[in-house]
Amino acid sequence: MKAMVLNKLTRISENQTPLELTELTDPVPGEKEILIKVSACGVCHTELDEIEARTPPPRLPIILGHQVVGTVVELGSQASAHQPGDRGGVAWIYSACGKCKFCMTGNENLCSDFKATGDTPST
Repeated sequence: MKAMVLNKLTRISENQTPLELTELTDPVPGEKEILIKVSACGVCHTELDEIEARTPPPRLPIILGHQVVGTVVELGSQASAHQPGDRGGVAWIYSACGKCKFCMTGNENLCSDFKATGDTPST
């Protein structure tokens, strides 16, 4: 698969093309995961903060972007809620507790247990 990869942290003012088009091995979904062929992926201010190290990513290299739409192409052995060919999206909020005052008022991104898709280790 082809992906735009961030290999090193940099200031956009010094490097206006910090992402490198890279050929990578196709990922394989874990047992409870699905593999989505990405049609479009949003890149927002969060990624600029990662590129410029204000909120450094958990690892390098990394594929940035966390607002994804695409088509399911493969299922893990224990994934059954979706089928190949289904269209779907991936939100930037991977998880939150669902019980705190922030979660209960629609402010999950302020939850102390908040995890961002692709930005929090093991997401």
